[in-house]
Amino acid sequence: MNRFRVLLLNDIRHAGHDPVLMAGFLGPILLILLTRYGFPMTAQWLEASYSFDLTVYRHFAAILLMVTIPMLLGMMTGLLMLDERDENVISYYAVTPLMKRGYISYRLTLPTILSTLLTTMFILSVGLTGFYWEIGFVLVLLALEAPWFALLVAAFSANKVEGLALYKIGSLLFIVGPIIVFFVPDAWLWVGVWIPTYWPALVFLTGTSGHFFASFIYFSIGFLYHVAMLIIVIRLFIKRMD
Repeated sequence: MNRFRVLLLNDIRHAGHDPVLMAGFLGPILLILLTRYGFPMTAQWLEASYSFDLTVYRHFAAILLMVTIPMLLGMMTGLLMLDERDENVISYYAVTPLMKRGYISYRLTLPTILSTLLTTMFILSVGLTGFYWEIGFVLVLLALEAPWFALLVAAFSANKVEGLALYKIGSLLFIVGPIIVFFVPDAWLWVGVWIPTYWPALVFLTGTSGHFFASFIYFSIGFLYHVAMLIIVIRLFIKRMD
């Protein structure tokens, strides 16, 4: 536990000197504040000016913004891992009592915990959706996406510049998941099954529609998919480290 505390303090110190990393941490908090106060004002303005009811799309807005939180945290963690790999810090950890396994465990645990806490804060604060049983399924899937995205950035990027480029491309791709779930006809829903964000969006939609059993089935499939993808990127990152 003391070793992890040292790593956490080092991460805070590192993030304080890097605007990109700071944005990855503060981004979810700013997103919560902007949604909490900005969405009602925007909805009121659109209703008064154009008779457009934005609240009809509140569930789509909620899940679209929710999937952004683990992506931001994953970016922050992935860039930290790239820095540590470039500076050969990971090799140093490998010969300490922490070892590579402890290092990877810490790097996967931190974004998972932060994602769970901040996503829960989002749900409870912004008022776009209620908190019910199916939301727990969504939180689990989103928590798994934070370390997955971090390892994706770290495993497939040679440096921070490539990492940021991959993050931007991945972000554009992953927001497609909720769009497919909410707006693509049912006959074409299968095209999104390979996108990780598709599954929490599908669980969220079925949950808000009151279909608990269907939500649980989709959660089970999505959970297995996320775990499998996480195992793959862990192995790829370990191979890249070696």
